[in-house]
Amino acid sequence: MPSSPSLTQDIPFSPTTTICVDDTTLSNPRTKTEPASDLEKSPSNTINTTLQQLPLSTLRKNLVLTVLSGAQFFDIYISCAAIIALPTLGADLGFSPAALQWVLSAYTLTFAAFMLISGRLSDMFHPKPVFVAGFLVIGLLSVPIAASVNPIMTIVLRALQGIGAALNVPSAIAMISTSFPDHKERSRAYAVYGAFGAIGNCLGFIIGGVISARTSWRWVFYVIAILVIPFAVVSWFILPAHTNRSAKGTKDLDWPGVSSLTVGLILFVFAVSRASAAGWQSPGVIAPLILSIFMFATFALIEHLVKDPALPPRTWTNKNFTPLFFYGWSVYWWLFSSELQLVQVFTNLWYLSPLSAAVRCLPLGISGGATAMLTGYIASRIPRRLLLVGGQVLMVVGAALFALANDPSKYWSHIVPGMVFGNIGVAVGYVGCTIVVMEGVREGEQGVVSAIMYTAYQIGATIGLAIVTSITLGVNQHLDADPVSQFKGYSIAFWSILAMNGFAILLTLVFVHDSS
Repeated sequence: MPSSPSLTQDIPFSPTTTICVDDTTLSNPRTKTEPASDLEKSPSNTINTTLQQLPLSTLRKNLVLTVLSGAQFFDIYISCAAIIALPTLGADLGFSPAALQWVLSAYTLTFAAFMLISGRLSDMFHPKPVFVAGFLVIGLLSVPIAASVNPIMTIVLRALQGIGAALNVPSAIAMISTSFPDHKERSRAYAVYGAFGAIGNCLGFIIGGVISARTSWRWVFYVIAILVIPFAVVSWFILPAHTNRSAKGTKDLDWPGVSSLTVGLILFVFAVSRASAAGWQSPGVIAPLILSIFMFATFALIEHLVKDPALPPRTWTNKNFTPLFFYGWSVYWWLFSSELQLVQVFTNLWYLSPLSAAVRCLPLGISGGATAMLTGYIASRIPRRLLLVGGQVLMVVGAALFALANDPSKYWSHIVPGMVFGNIGVAVGYVGCTIVVMEGVREGEQGVVSAIMYTAYQIGATIGLAIVTSITLGVNQHLDADPVSQFKGYSIAFWSILAMNGFAILLTLVFVHDSS
């Protein structure tokens, strides 16, 4: 099977990193078809042809890269800090156990739903103002989140904050492609961008744990505001000058499609979350579940009818794209579900402080960052299917070890190895998914495919969080309140993750074809 060395060099292979591939490294000799619409052009193509910026000095390039990598850092930092703050946040605001996961799910849900349309905004206006606006949304909304007085207020504001995160990712990737036109420089820039995600993973747990333990969960979000708002202002002056573009294309934004997708996801996650308390036969579960299916069907219909769909129907005909779209769910499904469950086991069952729980989660960030970089170097030498299946098998090992860790004494024998094996699996699965899906993409569709795949990761996080929380609460509500009994719900939830991994393995073996 032919390898693709340039592919592995140009992508920051990290489970916390957006896929972005420069189309010059992935031309497909089998199909030189022109894109069917402007939406299917890569963001880097659009910008490179409309904006010829002057070369930047080395110092300026380093400053630009630092600013753009901040999008990756703060995205992961905010998620991890929120996870470690959940126990105290939930107790303070009176969250029900079933509602608490919405602090995370609301963020990942809007992140997923608005990813495609934010890429379109970057193409229409310019990535720079979209990037800065995204940071301002994140920073400014952190203040009222920190001042929240009830669960509804927190969840709504977190959902709006997710839109800010969605604005950051495609705009940051687009500006990296234009600020670093040299192939080798761009490879280094993407590697740095990916490394910032691993750093955010570690610091999110540590700083969030320290703040939650020493002050209050509210200061977790106040600190985010203190850091992000000035960062947004400074980034405006550091990033290269931009050319204003016409806003006449605003009418082509696929608001009906994005709205139906968002509503469908909300209803589906709500139904799954409520099922643990009300039961699957409850009208409060069946009704939103049916409505969510209707909204997903509506989204599919809209995408066939509108002039510029957020998800062009022909995208699904790219080689291996459809099975790998669903395969991609497993990456963040495993990562965020495991992190949430482990933090709750540490704090609720082992009675550890948020700071102690954060320290015990450090192997997740360290192993994830290290293996992501290593996998990027060796991926081109490994058969593609082996990457895909191997990643899932390692995630299975990690989840199984978590499910068996029913006592604090098993932290070193089960939890730590589970974190290491699982995170290697996440990195390998992410790399394999990225390589295979981008090798099969048609010329000119790299931009939309990469955005949709990142959407798939966020969808996996949203649904995975809802399912593991529902299982844990549904099992534990019938058991005694002692830690030994209550661990059973977490154990079954960890075992349930294996079902997603098994589904991904089946997809790979049956539907994924060689890239040759």
